[in-house]
Amino acid sequence: MQKKIKSYYRWFGLGVSLIALAYFLNSALKQISTFPSLCWGLNAYASFAAATSLNALVTLTGGYSWILLLRASGETLVTSEGLVIFALAQFAKYIPGNVAHHAGRVALASSRGLTLSRVIFTMILEAGWLIAAAAILAMAWLLFMRENLFKYMQDMPTVFQLAVAAALAIAFPLLVGWVLLKWRPGPLGKILGDATVNTPSPGVLLNCLMLYLLCFLFMGIASDLLVRSLFGVKESRIFLLTGTFAVAWVAGFLTPGAPAGLGVREAILLKVLGPIYGAGVAVGLAISLRAITTLADVLTFTAALIANATMNSSQREPLPPHLKKRF
Repeated sequence: MQKKIKSYYRWFGLGVSLIALAYFLNSALKQISTFPSLCWGLNAYASFAAATSLNALVTLTGGYSWILLLRASGETLVTSEGLVIFALAQFAKYIPGNVAHHAGRVALASSRGLTLSRVIFTMILEAGWLIAAAAILAMAWLLFMRENLFKYMQDMPTVFQLAVAAALAIAFPLLVGWVLLKWRPGPLGKILGDATVNTPSPGVLLNCLMLYLLCFLFMGIASDLLVRSLFGVKESRIFLLTGTFAVAWVAGFLTPGAPAGLGVREAILLKVLGPIYGAGVAVGLAISLRAITTLADVLTFTAALIANATMNSSQREPLPPHLKKRF
């Protein structure tokens, strides 16, 4: 019965993702005549490369934040090994279902000898803090730009709604962590074991929140680089693009079945940015942003594969004869 419910849930999420993708593609086809001509040149190539690098940096920053949470929970982990696990697993987000990258990280971490309960707890914290960071950015975005935004859109969420979402995102992981790791009802004790899982200190949690805010800022800067270099937009709107991407990311993250938020994220970017930049530029930005995020994921995944192979070979490499005698 539970398997059927999970299957229906994933199919529902996949349907939502496909509807959003269809909406975006339909809007893109309608607005194809309004697409601005791309301003290819040295500046555009440099901006594209910089935006891709910022996206790769987002993955590394997210991985480092997870490592901080793991260490604070009681786990010992080398930074390079943690980044490899994180980058390898992240690429699985493109598999329909939107859960493969989470399952993959658990499997990779377990294969490296990490404690299952600590891995699961820190991943729950990570999800909550990411949503909280996005909600905080969206609140700041609305507070500073409310009057300008209402010239274009009337259906924006209120600051109160976003504040409630941020509070729940912060409190829920801690509550779930207590239930799963302190209380451990029923068979959870056997599954998770009896290893001690420490709750990260407020300082560690604050540092991680700042890192996640920085990740969204990187995405806003990358979006601004693309829209100005590729489409000839004169005015820089980093704050607007950061807040918009944060809202779009949360929607894609929470939609079950949407691989890497595909369709959902683009639909929201088009809805918010279309009245401001024009539909053609908004569609072009959504497509180019998807392109650089995918390219960045490919690059980080490839680098992680190479690093993983190097670490494995160094662990298996036999000692030289003159060292064997000493041991």
